[in-house]
Amino acid sequence: MNHKPFEICKNPHLYKTRYVFFILFLVLLIIFLFETTLLKGFAFAGSSKEPAASFQASRFRNEKFFYDIYWLGIYAGKATIETSLDKETLRISSKVNSASFISAFYTVEDYAESLVRDGKAVHFRIKQREGKYRSDKETIFDISNRKVIYFDYLKGKKKEHGIDGIIWDVISGFYYLRTQPLVIGKVIYIDVFDSNKFLKAEVFHRKGDIFIWLTDDEKRVPVRVETKVPIGKVVAELKNF
Repeated sequence: MNHKPFEICKNPHLYKTRYVFFILFLVLLIIFLFETTLLKGFAFAGSSKEPAASFQASRFRNEKFFYDIYWLGIYAGKATIETSLDKETLRISSKVNSASFISAFYTVEDYAESLVRDGKAVHFRIKQREGKYRSDKETIFDISNRKVIYFDYLKGKKKEHGIDGIIWDVISGFYYLRTQPLVIGKVIYIDVFDSNKFLKAEVFHRKGDIFIWLTDDEKRVPVRVETKVPIGKVVAELKNF
């Protein structure tokens, strides 16, 4: 089985932030361990008009991926991505934990869950413990009323935003990407809402700063992620599924 890499392209006009989970999902697996620059290929410019029917939840039924994460060649942690399908609702959950060596000075315990129903993201929840940093955030995608509702429970904040079209969270956005044809020279745009911000991912084939390898069969299994961080390089490798 061959593996094909594709990349997330950077754009020099966005801010720095703590980027949480899954990058779209897999990149966040590795960013969980580090505070780094937000994927700069994102810039909100309206909502995607792709038909929701293009997201086929049944193809992701009962997946379970186990990843080892390395920094400078040192084992830094592990991540698990798991899915379940109940009628038309796909539940995608992930856990990321730092290795004992890393935890001695920077403990990472992150959990996130995304729900996709009828081909649309409907709910996202993430809880993080990263060193001294803590977060507990929730996003509700109210498709019928064309709005997203964002909660930051530790800061006591609630925000509502109007939407027009399909918006993904960072986990479901990555799974949506796995359903798309990856063609050399073609750019795929994915509209994402994350941490009270609208973002647009530009995904290229063989061009960019974050490399993600997928199997070249219809399952598009993410087998490796590689990206630079302020010190060195971080790699996530699939160990079992």
